[in-house]
Amino acid sequence: MVPGQRSFFVVNPVAAGGKTAKVWPKIEQELNSLDLPFDFSFTEAPLHATTLAREAVHRQYETVVAVGGDGTVNEVLNGLMSPGAQRADAVLGVVITGRGSDLARTIGVPADYSEACARLADQRTMIVDLGLVTFYKEKERRQRYFVNVGGGGFDAEVAHRANRAPNFMGGTIPYLTSLVTTLLSYRNKSVELVLDDQEPIRQVVNSVIVANCQYFGGGMRVAPDADPNDGLFDVIVIGDIDKVEFLMTVPKVYDGTHLSHPQVDTYRARRVQVRSDSPLLLQVEGEVCGHTPLTFELIPQALQIRV
Repeated sequence: MVPGQRSFFVVNPVAAGGKTAKVWPKIEQELNSLDLPFDFSFTEAPLHATTLAREAVHRQYETVVAVGGDGTVNEVLNGLMSPGAQRADAVLGVVITGRGSDLARTIGVPADYSEACARLADQRTMIVDLGLVTFYKEKERRQRYFVNVGGGGFDAEVAHRANRAPNFMGGTIPYLTSLVTTLLSYRNKSVELVLDDQEPIRQVVNSVIVANCQYFGGGMRVAPDADPNDGLFDVIVIGDIDKVEFLMTVPKVYDGTHLSHPQVDTYRARRVQVRSDSPLLLQVEGEVCGHTPLTFELIPQALQIRV
């Protein structure tokens, strides 16, 4: 059977503290029981998933499946969207085994790997918008695609700490622990925010969150109205909130009721620019990439996802 008739699985063995490596043989058995033809490769280093996905597209695999957490999904996505690798018929598949499953919550991919494999066999897809963020790292201009959520400020600082947590810590524990630790030292920052072609908004903020989907941080419903098919970002700006008030508001983020807080502003836009006097860290799908200045651009109906 030629590659185009098979799926290619990009497996991150260290996702979820090494859980992925342990469950992969069971996933293989599940795929074989479904008579789903596939090939696979393990990632060996950060960003290796991007290389593997790009090579899979060049080898004419139609469906490329990320096996791991949301970070693995993002790396595979960027491989599919690499210059010279973009194909209109390319499909992203998702089998979540890692800490984060925020994307899966919005698009309806089952958390259980056996159910996720069955969905892959069903061949059903949905077409979603993508985000493309331009940022800077070590004085170099860079870009990264995302399907879920990107943000600058406090949320990126928390992600930076959470990603350095011991591998045995899973679920929301690393994020919540890092949130409290970061809060002790974090200082809100002055930014200039430009939405589409509107006049700049200047204010002191805790975070600027640009959402294509609804969840981040391991189950926080930060953008409850976000729809990955509507052609718009949901922009959540957390203003100059004090530490005590912030902690009191965190539980509300899990059910999406935080939007009524007076220090939370919401917008909708296709293009979002964020500038700051002092560097503001950027996180994309929970991975810290760089810093301001940032430009988020929405690309409508850009990707097929197997659901």
